[in-house]
Amino acid sequence: KLVFTELYLHELYLIISSLLLKLDFINLYNNLISLNLIGEGYRYYLEKEILGEWEKILLCAGNSYLSSPLVSKSTTKFKSTLGKIYLRLLSGQSAGNFINNGSIKASASTSHAIRCKSEEALVAKNKILPRPEKLKGNTKYLSLPKISEHVPKHKSNLSDEEFGYFLAGLIEGDGWFGLNQLHIIFSEKDTSLAYYVKKRIGHGNVYKIKDKKAVKYICKNKKGMSIALSLINGKLVSVFKYKQLVNHNYIRTFNLELLPPSNKVSLDNYWLAGFTQVDGCFHISIAKSKTHKTGFSVRLEFSLKQNDCIPLKLLYEYVKLGNLSQYVSGIWCYKSSGYKTAWTLINYFDSYNLFAGKYVDYLKFRKVYIMITEGKHLENEGIAKIKRIRPNKGSSETSTQEIEI
Repeated sequence: KLVFTELYLHELYLIISSLLLKLDFINLYNNLISLNLIGEGYRYYLEKEILGEWEKILLCAGNSYLSSPLVSKSTTKFKSTLGKIYLRLLSGQSAGNFINNGSIKASASTSHAIRCKSEEALVAKNKILPRPEKLKGNTKYLSLPKISEHVPKHKSNLSDEEFGYFLAGLIEGDGWFGLNQLHIIFSEKDTSLAYYVKKRIGHGNVYKIKDKKAVKYICKNKKGMSIALSLINGKLVSVFKYKQLVNHNYIRTFNLELLPPSNKVSLDNYWLAGFTQVDGCFHISIAKSKTHKTGFSVRLEFSLKQNDCIPLKLLYEYVKLGNLSQYVSGIWCYKSSGYKTAWTLINYFDSYNLFAGKYVDYLKFRKVYIMITEGKHLENEGIAKIKRIRPNKGSSETSTQEIEI
């Protein structure tokens, strides 16, 4: 670690010279490597001012060192290594240009003038400067879009318009129309939602599926079917369920003016919430990592799996994030592990909430995202907390969270 009593150029110069004269190359080299200041053509964008100041200080200190009479022949090899600080620091721009472009002036007259602009970011006099590698690791995550720690009030009493979109998403996610009947499958932990659907339609029954951690809502009552059809009419996205209605002659049976599917996905209604409720997964993955000091990396992943590729393709084209693929089994999968996707989804689900067990899964996903934006996943304490947040692995066949350790 480099210990500075004052952040003046001449003192930095003396420290670097002293380290070199003592052949303490590894110590200094590791400090430079930790800041990613060595290497040609490396683009080094920094949003935290303290790292920018580190860059400036080391550039100037390096410049002074290279012209110093204190450099002995034994340090010539390392001299060339340190000199790389100058070379193409910002994609071809030399350190000399960097120094002369107004960012900082390196001359004898400025030897007493180099002081960080933000002393709050640095440790006070006679203390150790914060570890550069820790700052560098946090910077990437501290710049992520922030969300409020306060979860918006959960809305359970949806209007008919809102519930219609939600119901359409449920049906296109894991439901189907038979001959004058509607079936929707729910995870066992979402049983309360199945009863909520029954209550809203006013008819039907909920059954436990044998040997499965799931329940099924079935409506065969004609009046109940009419209510369900009026709620979802014009709100279906894909042609697949629409064809079921046509093929089973729902238009004539229920005297229905059936509107065609919209063929589009929007983040302005409850359709995606309903679709995600039965088909979506919020993954919190903790994997072993040799590049993280905690030994673990944390990843957030959102996925949807469907036999019908149309809704997934429409979502993929709408958000322009993630990827779409097909398994050998024929099932299609939309998947995204990017933090931008996580932020987009959190903004959506905060407005168009999920229900029951899936809502709990979402809240855990949301909480871990906040921890990541604060850099807490880079600390042992943070990793331990994330492990506590996750549910028991394998607690449900349709569990929406996976942990890889």
